[in-house]
Amino acid sequence: MTNEQPTATRAETAPTERAGHATDDRSQIVIDVRDLSLAFAKPVLCEVSFQVREGEALSILGPSGVGKSTILKLILRLLVPDGGQVVIDGEDINQLTFEEVLEVRQKMGMVFQAAALFDSLTVYENVAYPLREHMRLAESDVEDQVRQALALVDMELEEFGMRLPSELSGGQKKRVGIARAIVHQPKILLYDEPTTGLDPLTANTIVELIQRLQRELDVTSVVVSHDVRAVMAVSTHIAMLRDCRICFYGTPEEMEASTDEYVRQFID
Repeated sequence: MTNEQPTATRAETAPTERAGHATDDRSQIVIDVRDLSLAFAKPVLCEVSFQVREGEALSILGPSGVGKSTILKLILRLLVPDGGQVVIDGEDINQLTFEEVLEVRQKMGMVFQAAALFDSLTVYENVAYPLREHMRLAESDVEDQVRQALALVDMELEEFGMRLPSELSGGQKKRVGIARAIVHQPKILLYDEPTTGLDPLTANTIVELIQRLQRELDVTSVVVSHDVRAVMAVSTHIAMLRDCRICFYGTPEEMEASTDEYVRQFID
């Protein structure tokens, strides 16, 4: 595989510090997307390639309908590409059995755009769901992990644990969704439009939370968004999609300095 990207700006090879974490090109590649192509009635992705190293936060930026969320589905192997590879920790997940894919997914936590909480379950039950579904733990251990996950998103179990999603604000639902994604201590966090539908103050709170989790949990993250301000704040690197391909790949500083007309229009 070549590391060449169809970009307007080349990424620097020097270590980059962003979102409270220093990254080093010598660190382990956790997510390796190679020449990924997918079409339905028409092409969605064409020969998309990128790498995310341990501890990095890559944001995939672009307008609605450009294929950003599709990339997350391919990383989770909810979709299978027409061509190319998705390699997680050295394993091509498209070559794995269904049972083996389930094991790989245990390394990941997914934060959905609309939180995707179970309406009939309490906050406690929503956050505990991955532990009960995929792990055999004593209830006391489940409670400990739920408490820790909620504390990381600034929510107390005693105050919020018995509430239903209908009793929460939009920002609180998003934080519960993040707590559910991190409760099993994943190596990889995937965020689908984490600030969409939130007012500016609440969106800023979620951005700060993503930065803090990146720093404190030392996870590898992929953030899908069209929110330029949020992307600039949380990313070590940014990949911008246009016409099914990556048209820019680089650091937030390189994006800010880009003279590419499409990049400038998107930022401005």
